[in-house]
Amino acid sequence: MSRIGRLPVPIPAKVDMAIEDGSVRIKGPLGEMHHVLPQGISAVVRDGALHIERDSETTEMRRMHGVTRAHIANKVKGVSEGHGITLVVNGKGFSAEVKGRVVEMQLGFSSRMLVEVPEGIKVTVQPGQNTFTLVIVGINKDLVGSFASVLYKIRPVEPYNMIGFRYSDQQVRRKAAKTTK
Repeated sequence: MSRIGRLPVPIPAKVDMAIEDGSVRIKGPLGEMHHVLPQGISAVVRDGALHIERDSETTEMRRMHGVTRAHIANKVKGVSEGHGITLVVNGKGFSAEVKGRVVEMQLGFSSRMLVEVPEGIKVTVQPGQNTFTLVIVGINKDLVGSFASVLYKIRPVEPYNMIGFRYSDQQVRRKAAKTTK
């Protein structure tokens, strides 16, 4: 069996789960999500946990077994606790604010950057001295991660002065300043 796929997905007390017509509907305090089960994969609620089972032992079916379990576990966590990513932005004169569904940032370019926040995501800004922190929170892990990567690509951290976006848990190897002979 798949090492990930065989693990049961614990169902928290505040989450309701229903299996109907080849899909799993997950409803929690933060929202509702559903996952369509691939052909040959089934789900059973047993002992307060969701168990994912497969029909055959082919390589593709074993692969889908683990992936399906991981997607459902992420959705259960999303509707119960939510997913979040923190981006730290360093730079003199850099600033940001959220105006409705738009993040407006001054990042050292000639004009302000405007980035529209997708539906289902909440962004908060925590200002600091020559730095600010963007906290991106939502129930869909894929959407939170892709929006964080869109922001990161605007101005990735550069290794000399640590100016730009970086993830809060990202380790950046500092480079020494360039010298002349």
